[in-house]
Amino acid sequence: MDMLGLVQYIRRYYLAIVLYTVFSFYCVFNIEGFPTGGFSHSSGLEVALKTYVVQDTDTLKEFLLCCLENGGSFILPFLREGYLQVTNIQALCDLDSLCEACTPNHVAKRASSRQGRSMLDTCVKVFKKTPSLSVLNDSLQYKHLPVVFGAVCTTLDIDLQSSCTAFLFTILRTVLASAVRLDKVGPIEAQSIQTELQHEIPAVIERHKVRRSEDACMIYPHIDIVQNMHDTMFSKLFYS
Repeated sequence: MDMLGLVQYIRRYYLAIVLYTVFSFYCVFNIEGFPTGGFSHSSGLEVALKTYVVQDTDTLKEFLLCCLENGGSFILPFLREGYLQVTNIQALCDLDSLCEACTPNHVAKRASSRQGRSMLDTCVKVFKKTPSLSVLNDSLQYKHLPVVFGAVCTTLDIDLQSSCTAFLFTILRTVLASAVRLDKVGPIEAQSIQTELQHEIPAVIERHKVRRSEDACMIYPHIDIVQNMHDTMFSKLFYS
């Protein structure tokens, strides 16, 4: 084998390792089998359907894009800092408290804390050889999902870009799964929409890559307002 062939072989070898790591990460955190409670939440879609904010496939796509953009502008700053500050427990606790203070929507706050607690509890039980997860579980007061997600990803040696991509993909998947359960779209159409819109995720990450937790905000606040009305519904399928 000549030098060029050797270099190409090494590149393919390391690329395979990277792809295997990312694929394994997606398999663990992005399927129903990992019990974090994500499928109990609709991210406001249920009330959006009841209030006719979402009426058809086009308005559903608009809702999804707004959710992704809000995820990039508000959630990713906390995820990134949680990822980078995992070794500083006090800074991580302060970040968790800041996320609590910056989430005025009581429905979203409740959902974020509940999913974060479920994720961290599950990770402690699944990844038993990672004692730092138990320290996180004992230290964080509110356990908001973005902070927990970032801290867990860096603890498990998942790179930051993949962590951000996985979180936004989870938002997209969760809302579409809710749309299927609410009988707004069929499973095949939902997969088609997911395939179409997931290509927007890298652009969302790029637009908000320098945003800090102090600058976190909702680009589309009407989504937050709609979700805040969830508890006013007489009957509901989802927790949020």
